[in-house]
Amino acid sequence: MRQDLEALLVLQDRDQKIKALQAQQKNLPREKKTLEDKLASARVVLDHAKQRVKENEVEKRKLQLEVEGKRGSIARFKTQQQQTRKNEEFQAFNNEIKHFETEIQGLEDHELELMEQAEQLQGVAAAAEKDFAKTEATIRDQLSRLESGAGAVQGRVEDLQADRVKQAAGIEPELVELYQRLFVKKGDAAVVPLEHEICGGCHMKVPTQTAADVRGEKLAQCPQCGRILYRVI
Repeated sequence: MRQDLEALLVLQDRDQKIKALQAQQKNLPREKKTLEDKLASARVVLDHAKQRVKENEVEKRKLQLEVEGKRGSIARFKTQQQQTRKNEEFQAFNNEIKHFETEIQGLEDHELELMEQAEQLQGVAAAAEKDFAKTEATIRDQLSRLESGAGAVQGRVEDLQADRVKQAAGIEPELVELYQRLFVKKGDAAVVPLEHEICGGCHMKVPTQTAADVRGEKLAQCPQCGRILYRVI
């Protein structure tokens, strides 16, 4: 029975390693998504910085067109002013011209503010571009390593599964079946040590007869948790 227990421990070692590797595989999509989300967030920051630059350019162009339109209006008013012989009309055109000149001054002041703002926005965009390039390179490398690691993990799982089949073939089928039921049910270990009459699985003291069976290297299970017990040499 001692050899059977040793064989079960080897089988359990393979199962535990397979389970751990499969847990890694299960986490891979989440890790990948976390990296992709981080990259997407960095891209949003970059796109926002670029959009601010574009909006600034659009607003400056809009102001320039508005100034051009008002200058055109002033030119027409001056032409009409020169053609009129009435003092009231002359003065009215003069008032309109001054009004538009005041508006032009305000628009040009605002355009200067936008030009100063443009320098700041372009600096922010350039820094965001640099940060994004660095972040993208890092994340692409991490994703590549993740994909490579996934392949290595899968290869390791397949090797362990093949070895598990080989190990199980040398154990009595009934014992393998009992072990497999316990391993699935307990989720961690189906075969545990008995030390000082304490089960290594549930940590409960076993009856004297059970402890004696274990010392005699007979197949024995913990009455509390059902795990298969073995004597620690």
